[in-house]
Amino acid sequence: MFMKKDVRAVENPIAAMFDLSEEVARQSPNIRSLVRYAYAFILIWLFVDFLLILVFLGTGNFFLFLIMAGLFAIGLTALVMIRRISRFFKYYVVRHRAIKAVRDMDPMVYAPQGNTSTERFVTYLRARNRAMFGKEVEVAMPGIVHGQHGTPYSFDAIIKEPPGALWKMFGFGRHGFTVYIKHFEGPPGLEEMKAFRDAVGNVSARTRIPPKRVVALWERAEDQTLTDDAYRYVTSQAVVFRHKLRSFSCAIEIVSEHGGAYDFIPYVTNVK
Repeated sequence: MFMKKDVRAVENPIAAMFDLSEEVARQSPNIRSLVRYAYAFILIWLFVDFLLILVFLGTGNFFLFLIMAGLFAIGLTALVMIRRISRFFKYYVVRHRAIKAVRDMDPMVYAPQGNTSTERFVTYLRARNRAMFGKEVEVAMPGIVHGQHGTPYSFDAIIKEPPGALWKMFGFGRHGFTVYIKHFEGPPGLEEMKAFRDAVGNVSARTRIPPKRVVALWERAEDQTLTDDAYRYVTSQAVVFRHKLRSFSCAIEIVSEHGGAYDFIPYVTNVK
């Protein structure tokens, strides 16, 4: 006899939490496709409805004009709601990938070989993200770039993929990315992190390229520690980049190297 399974029933709560999440994530591409079809259908309907509004207005049929105007308002509301649904599914997929990456990662993250801490961390990043091996990706160690008002900013490493022409002009297409790394001799303080965040935001506003990683790097000694103010700042603040109708949020990281291993505050997964 067939018994319908209760979706609430799980065996191991911890393992089931990930299994249930992955089961929903596998369905998200199909749901996002349906959302896109609905979005396109409503756009077409709004265009037709707008033409009908003009026709009825021109012929003096105010009754049908009011009906079409009401339907147009309803269609616009539905379009906004579908847009929010699409953003939610995108957020969910990225969040799920981040959780899965954290679950699958090694307990200890070791620093690779290199002459300096910056060189070692760039090697680590590129080994974990294939997008940073693209043909157009540029790596500068160190790198000096100018901000929105011509102010020069110095970073110990910049990894950049330039955007496409359509992105800079219209805000769609390949937007590229930039990774900013700045090395500090000791534990970075609150004012240093604020200045670092402002510098990245200023440069991003000029280049119109969203930041992908913003990393404050330092080699930690046994008697060194991060201040509470700096910790609260990096765990609560982000670099927000806006271009045309798109917006991006990039966390600020403090990465310390000690005993050949890395410690991340906060830990940022290498997912899109």
